[in-house]
Amino acid sequence: MSFFQVYPVRLVGYSVLALLLGYALKGDELRSFFINSHQPLELNTPSSADVLIIGGSHAGLSAALTLTRHQIDVLILDSNAPRNKWKTPTHALPTWENRNPDDLRRASWKELQKTGFASFANTHITTITKTGANESMFIARDSLGREWSGRKLLIAAGVEFVFPLIKGYEENFPDRILHCLFTRGLEYKGSRSAGLLAMGLAGSPHHSAMLVEDAQKFASTVTVYTNGNLQLGVEITAALLARGEENTAVDNRKIIQLLREPAGDSITIVFDDGGTATESFLVHQPDTRVNLEIVSQLGLETNERNDIVTRMPFYQTNVAGVFAAGDCASPFKMIPNAIFQGSNAGAGIARELPRTITHNHIDRLADKGTTWYSQLQRQFTL
Repeated sequence: MSFFQVYPVRLVGYSVLALLLGYALKGDELRSFFINSHQPLELNTPSSADVLIIGGSHAGLSAALTLTRHQIDVLILDSNAPRNKWKTPTHALPTWENRNPDDLRRASWKELQKTGFASFANTHITTITKTGANESMFIARDSLGREWSGRKLLIAAGVEFVFPLIKGYEENFPDRILHCLFTRGLEYKGSRSAGLLAMGLAGSPHHSAMLVEDAQKFASTVTVYTNGNLQLGVEITAALLARGEENTAVDNRKIIQLLREPAGDSITIVFDDGGTATESFLVHQPDTRVNLEIVSQLGLETNERNDIVTRMPFYQTNVAGVFAAGDCASPFKMIPNAIFQGSNAGAGIARELPRTITHNHIDRLADKGTTWYSQLQRQFTL
């Protein structure tokens, strides 16, 4: 049977399935079904909005909630590729300690869908261009050729890790290689030993010495591994002595492999001289990378950490109408900071969208039916 014979049958089948599902789950039940799934549902997603938000995680969702408070339409375009693909539990986040980060996103999606001002599209944006009079509009296109337009643009797409070229590194991250001891260290308290990989972002004497003292709060001994950088070893030793740390060993051997121990409770470093060292855990912050394609298309400025450069307090970029928040625009890549930046960016964007531009009604909720606001009013009047 040819493709052209099979395709219409499948299309009809999908359509019938959608109709049955819509009949079985009506109104709020249909909405609830999809809110509790992995991604929010695309129902009549508009092709334009006041603000396009690239990235539907913590920074983008926080910005969206702030913008809806000013009755501004937002369209969140998300590829469902969070940096924390391992779903390690959230920490250092009040009321959400030790919970799955997806739960937080789902709760936020549910809040936003009730506002009547937020729409979602599950997609991977590949190109963004400026168009219109004075380049006042942004056009976002995905890999399927679909397009969305908006007056303002928030880049909240996060970053991806760039792991060092050491065999076994990625296989041991993040359960035996800890990138942040504030969000991961407590779970390893009482460890026999720890090692610090003094490379990349952790490869400066001051930063290494600081991370050694962090690791000492959870492990009896800490050893610094410079991966063959003898000069860095000398400088780290001096930095540690200046802080009164006299008992920290520095190992300058070249690392060729990292091995997980069979019991899963330690990690072994293999050196180029044939020697090994076993630690309960390693500390290292891998490099990160933003979406270079979009950064290049828009002409956004980045810094030495590959983060997008912004201006506080509202996180404008060097391109008019473009804001950036969250992991892609900060060295502090953790949820509380992403929420803070997203909220501030949302406020900054809202200030650039007065009614003289949006022509929005002063009570847009009056036409939206039952919303979170009307529900809250009923609670206070009962």
